[in-house]
Amino acid sequence: MTEDNKQKEVRLRKELAQVRAVNNNESRKTTKNRDFSVGLPKDTTPKPRPSSADIPDVITLPPKQRGKKENVPF
Repeated sequence: MTEDNKQKEVRLRKELAQVRAVNNNESRKTTKNRDFSVGLPKDTTPKPRPSSADIPDVITLPPKQRGKKENVPF
């Protein structure tokens, strides 16, 4: 009787493996959507960039200054 249970267990493992393989094959049939045109505006002509004089109340940061220390790791 124990041999029957072992055979049943082996058979069920094989069936489970087959079902898993079928499920994996079905789920991998999806393809990636590489359509990047979604969300782009209809008019894609280049537009002139506004100068800093056109934007009111703009305060830009000063240029980054170099450190006054030598390159010492401590």
